[in-house]
Amino acid sequence: MTKARVAVLFALTGLLASSSPAAAQSVAEFYKGKQIDMYIGTPPGGGYDQYGRVLGRHMSRHIPGNPAIVYRNMPAGGGRQAMNHVYNVAPSDGTAFGTTLRNIAFDPLFGEEATRIDAGKLSWIGSLNSEVSVCVAWHTAPFRTIADLRKAEILMGSSGPTSSDTIQARLLNRIAGTKMRLVHGYKGSGEVHIAMERGEVQGRCGLGWDSIVSRYQHWIKDKKVAVLAQFALRKHPDIPNVISILDLAQKAEDKQLVDVMLAPLAMGRPYFAPPNVPADRVAALRRAFDATAKDPEFLADVKKQKMELSPLTGEQVAALVKRIYGTPKSVVDIAKQIAAGT
Repeated sequence: MTKARVAVLFALTGLLASSSPAAAQSVAEFYKGKQIDMYIGTPPGGGYDQYGRVLGRHMSRHIPGNPAIVYRNMPAGGGRQAMNHVYNVAPSDGTAFGTTLRNIAFDPLFGEEATRIDAGKLSWIGSLNSEVSVCVAWHTAPFRTIADLRKAEILMGSSGPTSSDTIQARLLNRIAGTKMRLVHGYKGSGEVHIAMERGEVQGRCGLGWDSIVSRYQHWIKDKKVAVLAQFALRKHPDIPNVISILDLAQKAEDKQLVDVMLAPLAMGRPYFAPPNVPADRVAALRRAFDATAKDPEFLADVKKQKMELSPLTGEQVAALVKRIYGTPKSVVDIAKQIAAGT
């Protein structure tokens, strides 16, 4: 063996020896003494911020090595900056993850170029709840069922032509043949609710059931509203007898349309890490998320703050994203038309 080959052999042996400890580093060893940045795509004080901070307070102790979790609010771009930052900028070593508005993960499917991601490559960690929205009619209006909505026109308040209350009303009109006429111009859901009470409009779609539970429980108790339909990919256990948009979708195309348009509700409040995070760290974050969702201290915190909880695992969120991105283009085009009001 020549001296040159001996030198190369010794160099390779030294390289392997020096790299072995790093390669064998456990998840706990990696995270010990580190911090994880949680990027939140909304300002402090909102729902996503509330859920993120409650999760962070408890999740750290379930991650091997117990890294500290630090909150970074990044609301610019309607929450898209947080998604773009996690995907394109944040380190992909497991020290960063984020949460943002549930619809943003599906932006590329609908041609939104401001969201620069491939949703299928994100490392999905989980979601704390699947949202359920409802359509309600104020008690003074003569509407109690879907059949009533097919017979006569109802005025539904809306906070904008592309808002969820508008889109869900249009979807119900298409799927069920209802006659909802939208009244736009209200600045947010609060103004729509005041308009209902004044009799300016007769109802509203796109109202989250969690909002009713936390803020408008008296509407149900005092029979101020009739819940006409619910929008979700699975019924809420509180209202099992309220008809679902899925129950009304008879054609295969309509079922696919409901699936793609309600996917953000199923996403609820999702958490995601960058692409290419080492598999063992993704697994550790997912299992820590799952453990947190069952943690008695976390559950007590959630109950105290009157937060809805119906968790999804990271694997379930990833499967949802994959299914929705497999929707036929013809169905996606119809969804775009409904969202645009064309």
